[in-house]
Amino acid sequence: MPQVHALITAIVPVYNVATYLPDFLSSLTAQTLDADQVEYVFVNDGSTDTSGQLLDEWAEQHPGPVTVVHKQNGGVASARNRALTEQLADWVTFPDPDDVLDPRYFEEAAKFIKLHGSREVALLAAHQMKLDQFGVISDTLPSRKRFAKGSRVVNLHVEPMVQLGVNAAFMRRDLLLAQDAQFDPRIRPTFEDAHFVASYLLRSGTHHIGLMASSKYLYRVRADGSSLVQSGYDKPEKYTNVLRYGELDVLRTAMEELHRVPRWLENTVLYDLVWYFKNERVTRSPSASAPTSVLPEFHALAAQVLALISEDAIRTYDLVGVDFASRLAMLHGYDEEPFRSHYAVLSDVDESSQTARFSYWFAGELPHERFVVDDVDTRPVHETIQDYDFYGRVLVRQRHVWLPRGRLTYIDIDGRRLKIARGEQNGLPESLSARVLHPHIEAQRARMADPLRVDESRRSMVRRRLSELRRSVTAAKVRDASFEWAVKSSRTKARFRDAWVFMDRDTDANDNAEHLYRWVREHRPEVNAWFVLKKTSRDWQRLQRDGFRLIEFGSLDWRLLVSHAAHLASSHIDEYVVHPLPPRKYGRPRFTYTFLQHGVIHNDLSRWLNAKRVDVFVTTTPAEYAAITGPGAYKFTDREVVMAGLPRHDILLEKRAAIAPENRRRILVQPTWRQGLLGPVVKGSNERQKNGEFMTSEYARAFTALLSSDRLRDVAARTGKTITFMPHPNMRPYLDDFALPAHVEVLDFGVVNVQDVLAETAMYITDYTSVAFDAALLEIPMVYFQFDAASFFDGTHVGRRGYFRHDRDGYGPVVAEIAEVENEVDAVAERAFQMPDIYLQRSRASFPARDGRNRERVVAAMVAARRRP
Repeated sequence: MPQVHALITAIVPVYNVATYLPDFLSSLTAQTLDADQVEYVFVNDGSTDTSGQLLDEWAEQHPGPVTVVHKQNGGVASARNRALTEQLADWVTFPDPDDVLDPRYFEEAAKFIKLHGSREVALLAAHQMKLDQFGVISDTLPSRKRFAKGSRVVNLHVEPMVQLGVNAAFMRRDLLLAQDAQFDPRIRPTFEDAHFVASYLLRSGTHHIGLMASSKYLYRVRADGSSLVQSGYDKPEKYTNVLRYGELDVLRTAMEELHRVPRWLENTVLYDLVWYFKNERVTRSPSASAPTSVLPEFHALAAQVLALISEDAIRTYDLVGVDFASRLAMLHGYDEEPFRSHYAVLSDVDESSQTARFSYWFAGELPHERFVVDDVDTRPVHETIQDYDFYGRVLVRQRHVWLPRGRLTYIDIDGRRLKIARGEQNGLPESLSARVLHPHIEAQRARMADPLRVDESRRSMVRRRLSELRRSVTAAKVRDASFEWAVKSSRTKARFRDAWVFMDRDTDANDNAEHLYRWVREHRPEVNAWFVLKKTSRDWQRLQRDGFRLIEFGSLDWRLLVSHAAHLASSHIDEYVVHPLPPRKYGRPRFTYTFLQHGVIHNDLSRWLNAKRVDVFVTTTPAEYAAITGPGAYKFTDREVVMAGLPRHDILLEKRAAIAPENRRRILVQPTWRQGLLGPVVKGSNERQKNGEFMTSEYARAFTALLSSDRLRDVAARTGKTITFMPHPNMRPYLDDFALPAHVEVLDFGVVNVQDVLAETAMYITDYTSVAFDAALLEIPMVYFQFDAASFFDGTHVGRRGYFRHDRDGYGPVVAEIAEVENEVDAVAERAFQMPDIYLQRSRASFPARDGRNRERVVAAMVAARRRP
């Protein structure tokens, strides 16, 4: 190979990125720096698509130096290491082929090198920006903050910032060669780059890096989540090799080279490690798919890593937000002596019962407790222990107790008195008002000034948007003034005084709230009851005909209603339900909130529900009640949680009793949805496009094959039954794509009442849906068709595995093959569609109260609840 005279060598590992490679290569062609100043070394790492061909074709046309190496697949590290054996220019960088470079990327880097490329500076970092699936560029990555002061040289001892990637970094050839620097192929699927950079900096003899604000690197966030840094949570190496060969190795290198761990390195390791803990506290997280076999090793390695990081670094780490439980787990979850908090938080007061809620943190077994109120030893009126589980191990716990209210309260644990602190309510949503709209206007102006992101047509669009925002600010002020006048009017107060508000979804009724509203109107006519729904709902006219007192969701009347409401009861607990008005502007809701539930909770929903304020939490089965009240993953106590039963179950039992066994004619197939099958987001809306690969998915193929089964058809024909398919509402756009036999009846949730369908059902086939509990209540024989159990609990759904195990606690056998479903249907038909004894016993133990009084019990619990200040 001829002598390289280029200033920069760009090493590009390539593997099956033909979809994105043309954009990347085009951005190289568009570079404004002289072509001979940048040498490209591409390593085609055994791609099976057209990536190799695209590279060869581009290399032939490019006027500057290009080397294309073709090799067998060995991973990113092996590809980069192969390129490092080539003759290199003075500075080396490693861009990723699925990203895009700004046209002036290398020119700006060359300028900076000329000004600051002294031996004191070991690494240059370009300004990374985000490129989304629609081609929109945004400066929203966490690393953006360090470029706020422009291009400069940074002393890491003074500003301990992190450099995690090599894709937008430039390193000195002489230092790379002197260190014989290599990427460690064992560190996968993440932290490989961070380990390489940190090791390079530790051994470079300098602690200065250059920040190039004008050299802009566009990092692509793939819509399918397939980027290397977006994946890997199901791989054992992430929980073993990354910590052992990545984090631990670089910390030990620091101890060898410097005899200490510098703060910038602590931050680098924490940036990676923090996500392990944060992801375990997120409702939907791929960390749920962590292989259980390696988790003990993960905890042992995490303890070693954290032992080399100072407590101060963990306490003050702020590169990304860290929830308190995760931070506490890293600080004390691996302590040899069980952790005990030195304070308790006064987190709530109930004026009606004259009780106060206190919470404190601990680890291990419950400490010896003593509660003293006004010099009198007392016991909690209500209590629970909330466990914070990280990868199968409870690292920290939180004690919640309700004590009688007094003038002076002491809490002692293990003989040590706790300080009492006053808690706050955090995480409330922002108010959509004029004062929070103005920053959006400023942000739009800033985007207009950026030539990278805005062409003339986009400028015009942005100007229109600015005008719309100004008008919306004015309109918001007018609406606020009108509302504040109306809410205080005597007419409004008389109309909505002490109102009870019922709603299911804003778009749908026919769930527990509707059934509870009907009971209240009939049995408690003195209650000022209202039902909330959108006028566009297909249920609006039906309820209007039935004489419902309807309020349109989102209307002025709705805002006035919830401002004066004494109670709000809903089958859903989404933010728009529990916080109907912006709390920052209107304060905490004054109504008591009753969570009626959409179904029996059987998965672990604690990460979602613990963030909610619930005054009455309705449960149905003894096992569900025990799981919610704890000790366990939930924060709730027997003060909030009542085992009253779902209101709709009263009606369901009535409908079932009205249909003779010989008229129960359906073999009902009712699967739940798979979150990963949602199509791409429609830009600018909450709607989604159809997923073009839906019909080839395992999910679609499995249920198509099941519904097309000749054996099911024959059983139905022989017993006088009808095979009924009632798919999840998300499947509605795909129904025309199914090639189902003519004998299969397809029903739409939005048109047919699911309770009527269940009442007519003789056999129930499902996978994981909570509607199975409704079928169990009716003692309908069932089978769980769980062909994808491993992937279903991979963290993409709201819940993780909870107290309920289908094989141990379910109301029918769990199978994975269609032939097994067919066998079970055959067996049930032979038993005249009667539930086997083992499942019948489980059903009767789960639903001890079948007296039709669920609604009465729920209303009694609502009456007993009192408003909280």
